[in-house]
Amino acid sequence: MQDIAPRLDPELLGGFLSPVSGMASLRPGAAAPEREDLVVRDPLDPGAPPVPVRIYRPTGPAPERPAVLFVHGGGFTAGERLEWFDPLCDLYAEGAGAVVVSVGYRLAPRHPYPAARQDCLTALNWLRRNGDRLAVDGSRVAVAGSSSGAAVAAGLTLTLRDGGGPLPSLLLLHAPVLDDRHTTPSSRLVLDPRTWNRAASLAGWGAYLHPLPPGHPDVPAHAAPARADDLTGLPPVYLSVGDLELSRDEVIDFGLRLTRAGVPLELHVFPGAYHGFDIKDPQAALSRHSLATQVDALRRALRPAARTGIEQVSSV
Repeated sequence: MQDIAPRLDPELLGGFLSPVSGMASLRPGAAAPEREDLVVRDPLDPGAPPVPVRIYRPTGPAPERPAVLFVHGGGFTAGERLEWFDPLCDLYAEGAGAVVVSVGYRLAPRHPYPAARQDCLTALNWLRRNGDRLAVDGSRVAVAGSSSGAAVAAGLTLTLRDGGGPLPSLLLLHAPVLDDRHTTPSSRLVLDPRTWNRAASLAGWGAYLHPLPPGHPDVPAHAAPARADDLTGLPPVYLSVGDLELSRDEVIDFGLRLTRAGVPLELHVFPGAYHGFDIKDPQAALSRHSLATQVDALRRALRPAARTGIEQVSSV
């Protein structure tokens, strides 16, 4: 499919054709969370390299909040400026009433797998061991990943399960890429250069998995989570994908396998939506609904007694 524009939700067409992201128009509420930049070390592994993080604290008093570890996207190779992700992290913080820790993990191709996963583990261990400093309840932590960051987040969660470590309350995978093999029908169909397409995906996975090429039989499941044979024992999972994304089929298949493995699953497939539509054009009705489902999933997982009705996210 060289041109996906004719199949887009009409309200998403303007954002799709625009070279400028509308991410800055996201508004979590009347006040933005307080932000703080730190460099942290793994309290459980002194030999691990230091990791930059950006912390978002919601406004208003609270004795002890839940937390979200956020793993940004960028095709495994971009995202070195954490402020690029302020709008989404602000939204998660204010919407879910959680302290958000965004991880400035090392990027491919200079730092291929497992560097990103190791850095996220460092940040998570630091978060859990610094609950008093952050006013965070370490037993209520979600892990959220967007796009390529979702692959890292899912790989991290598989690592925690396999190592017997404490699991997150929720694994939120927003527009995830999970499979390096590119063998599904949707992975072959989406060729449009204006969106995340087959060529870009193969290049990103190639940088992340180096020296192994995408599709190599030795690629580990902790790098490409769709390869995991056993999905039992994972925490509840939120999955979202547009039906015009190349990762559509791998996400749906991953969701089916999670359900068969007994993992609680919330799966959203958005019609007429391209990769990252809700970040590129957050004002569209479908985008607002997508973002609201993410916030609602975090709120329910981290605050079980909270109201569960989905509300629309405020935007300008």
